[in-house]
Amino acid sequence: SFVIQPHDNFNSVAEYLPRTNILITRFRTRTGIMKLTDFMLVPAEDQEETGNKRHILYRLIELEQGEMEVLVRFAPRFNYGRSDTSFRTIDNGFMAESEDRSLALITTRELEKHDKNIGAIWHLAAGDKVSLRAGSNIADGQCGTEDFKPTDIAAAEKDLSKTREFWHKWLDRNETGRNFSYSLYQEMVERSALVLKLLYFEPTGTIAAAGTTSLPEELGGIRNWDYRFTWVRDAAFALDALFNLGHLSEMEGYFRWLDSLLSESGPEKLRVMYGLSGEAHLREIELNHLNGYKGSKPVRIGNSAARQRQMDIYGELMDTALKLSDYVGKIKAEQWPALQKICDYVVNHWHEKDSGIWEVRGAQRDFVYSKIMCWVALDRGITIARRYGFPADFARWEETRSAIHNQVCEKGFNQEIQAFVQSYGSDQMDSSNLLIPILGFLPFDDPRIISTVDAITDALSRKGLLYRYQGEDGLQGEEGAFLLCSFWLVECLVRMGRHTEAEALLHRLEGTANHLGLFSEEYDARWKEALGNFPQAFTHIGYVKSVISILEARETRNRNRQIEKDSEFSLRAFKQSALKLLPFSMPVLNEGKPGQTFSPGELASVLKSRMNLLRGAFFDTVKGRVAYERMRGSDIYLEYVEAARSLREFDPRILETREEKIAFWLNLYNVVVIHGVVEMGIKDSVREVTRFFRRIRYCIGGNYYTPDDIEHGILRANRRPPNALFRLFGRNDPRLPFSLEKEDPRIHFALVCASSSCPPIDLYTSENIDQELDQAARSFLNGGGLVLKKRRMEVSLSRIFKWYKKDFGNSKTDLLCQLADYLYESESGNFLKEHRKKLTIRYQQYDWRLNRKNQG
Repeated sequence: SFVIQPHDNFNSVAEYLPRTNILITRFRTRTGIMKLTDFMLVPAEDQEETGNKRHILYRLIELEQGEMEVLVRFAPRFNYGRSDTSFRTIDNGFMAESEDRSLALITTRELEKHDKNIGAIWHLAAGDKVSLRAGSNIADGQCGTEDFKPTDIAAAEKDLSKTREFWHKWLDRNETGRNFSYSLYQEMVERSALVLKLLYFEPTGTIAAAGTTSLPEELGGIRNWDYRFTWVRDAAFALDALFNLGHLSEMEGYFRWLDSLLSESGPEKLRVMYGLSGEAHLREIELNHLNGYKGSKPVRIGNSAARQRQMDIYGELMDTALKLSDYVGKIKAEQWPALQKICDYVVNHWHEKDSGIWEVRGAQRDFVYSKIMCWVALDRGITIARRYGFPADFARWEETRSAIHNQVCEKGFNQEIQAFVQSYGSDQMDSSNLLIPILGFLPFDDPRIISTVDAITDALSRKGLLYRYQGEDGLQGEEGAFLLCSFWLVECLVRMGRHTEAEALLHRLEGTANHLGLFSEEYDARWKEALGNFPQAFTHIGYVKSVISILEARETRNRNRQIEKDSEFSLRAFKQSALKLLPFSMPVLNEGKPGQTFSPGELASVLKSRMNLLRGAFFDTVKGRVAYERMRGSDIYLEYVEAARSLREFDPRILETREEKIAFWLNLYNVVVIHGVVEMGIKDSVREVTRFFRRIRYCIGGNYYTPDDIEHGILRANRRPPNALFRLFGRNDPRLPFSLEKEDPRIHFALVCASSSCPPIDLYTSENIDQELDQAARSFLNGGGLVLKKRRMEVSLSRIFKWYKKDFGNSKTDLLCQLADYLYESESGNFLKEHRKKLTIRYQQYDWRLNRKNQG
């Protein structure tokens, strides 16, 4: 323990310093008031300056009023109290040590050494301040005294100021473009974000489920588990919450960890949880010499559930990957093989029994939720593969996906009670089935879903809160209401149109948080007491998701009311319709003076990255589409327009090499098109606007460029557009010097990105342009741009190959030989080359929809 409190009788109150993880506790006695400030020093941007200070706990004492005797007791116990602790004197403090661990404490007032602790009783008067610092070097378990030199009060307060500034900046950071006004929920949403950041382990990108072990699910019971690990299934939920909170760095860090995990182990060896540094072996040990919280034994470290078979984790992983694609606009080609293996594994093993999401310690069963998540794995895998043209056994995956769906609807739905149940043949309700419509397995208005939600509420609700399940699970005793399940119910109610019920339940759930706004895993509604480990990441994630669902639904209702008010015959609507249909030129999209300038080398990448953020910020996960029509007027859109104005002063002559030119103009083409889509109010297809590619334009270095100018005049080396009589740039056109000397046909595949979902390339770079163009070709062709029908001796090609026939060679055989090299299936590529003269080419109708690939 590390105690700082008045020596006499007192009462106290604690609160966080607003918008930080700095804790303020005030103690009041008959003689005075003391303020205690606790915080951990966060890493500075300059890690060398911070050094080991990032592992330091500060405790700052200030007597605000009167006088007081203050008790300090520092009594660390290493190795869960199994190792002896000794103390030695260091400058201005003491070092506590065991055989392989140490912990230092230094103060600005003297301490005394006692038998089993370090302590003192200080007499403090109004205005007195004391600084205490404790810490260790986590890297090697030892703490050198050089890391803990004496510090005065001024230095401590400076560190406090830096820490406060860090948390404010982190909360205000918006890396994703999401810009919610949380209204009355703002304070608790921010607290949830700050909790998730504390549970996020920066070196690896993992997130701890909770910061504690063995806090009981039932007081005096045996359901006491160690939650200081990262669960794979938390990934999709955590990623969603982090993105909506505006934090892309943590989201991508988490996925990098998952990606490395899959690359190293493969799906067959994947565990359900890991240590925060990636440890796979989490042997469960009972510490029988400890009494546990309020006598709840045993106290456990490690978690044997890590060895369980839980088939749902594959669905959660694939759902995570799809969300990354939706929000960030990419899945790297090198990431796909590991994801493909997951889907192949699910095809072969989905029918097997497992221990389920709740990690029951009894016999394995056919859990309905596990089967549904196997369906999710294949559904997301199919969507990703089709979106980016990745190789996949589509026929087998789709057949298995249908088989799972049919079996769950047949065996998982109990006709007698009209509800999906916990496992095949069971009559037990399970709150995890609230996720069935949220995951898209069945729609929210399906009668089976409506009756299931009502049945779960009737069977598992106590005092307005949901339990996970009722029934045998291989363990003695009971547990409390599982708060995350109630948050799932909030989302279901919102999506079913039961908004009043949803908001009432959310307010009820807010009341289960403690005085600091922190949620536990479970809750005892009778005794109004937190149960389970704390604070629980899953619960805070559920809270954030519920708030966003309610606010999005409210925003949609308000938007629909506004649409009803705005008659379609209003002047504004008439003007917009006329602008779309009449072939007049548009105003210049980047008109105006730039407020911020960028270097020539970074300008295109800034524009492209901001446009990617914009598309992710307005991705509608419910409908599976980018809501371009909602972008205009948003903060991030206005930031993009501001950056686009810098192009007015950009001189394309600085682009010297072929690689620089291709990368710059490709990125620019893509953002100009999307900018035009937003400005013209296009919802689904660029065909909504007459001569769209000839009308929208940018001013770049004093000259005007439409998408057609960029495509045909520059990237196609000023070759004549299809069905045109002349080239776009005449001999004296000032833009002609910027044209490529030689056209690269792969550019066509990259340009398709602008009117649909992008290939797995978020930014074309001069350093890797050839590899990126190759990937764009593979993505486009394997994603439906080329369909080989061997039995018919026919190949179906995108219509771009008809429009730009001459760009791909002089004959059909030249074209097919070029395309064959980009097919993932070598057998199909060889067939294409071998039968190139006999194959009949048929051209597909071109699909101009903006969201066609996002819809899978």
